[in-house]
Amino acid sequence: MAVSTSIYQELLFLGSSVLVGMGLFFLYDILRIFRRILPHGNIWIGVEDFLYWIIFTGVVFVLLYRENDGMVRGFAFGGLLVGMACYYLLLSRLIVHCQVWIWKKILGIIGKVLGFFVRPVWKTLKKVAAFCGKRLKKFVRAVKIGLCKL
Repeated sequence: MAVSTSIYQELLFLGSSVLVGMGLFFLYDILRIFRRILPHGNIWIGVEDFLYWIIFTGVVFVLLYRENDGMVRGFAFGGLLVGMACYYLLLSRLIVHCQVWIWKKILGIIGKVLGFFVRPVWKTLKKVAAFCGKRLKKFVRAVKIGLCKL
């Protein structure tokens, strides 16, 4: 028994919406990984979420426009939700956890290497600053004494 082409097209559209839902949630996972590696305030989180939803809306619009001639179909959004739910339940925690662990290790190694080279320079600069600060303090004290004698 052959499947009619219109049902086949609808099935492809549903599959596309499921895959797009998975891809959009993966994009949000990238955002979650970034937030865990570099924590930042609520304002930036709001800006990031706003940009994510702008991208989300654009991708869904393109999906509806290309695959379904711009007609809004309930099962398209159902496919998006199913794709997002499948990705979240099957892959999301593993991907976020592993990527955060990997990136923290990489950044830790980079920090240690940079610290090895920067620490001696930083100590020298602190000593120079302390020396200059003492000289400046003596100079200011001498100027104050000189002004008081006038």
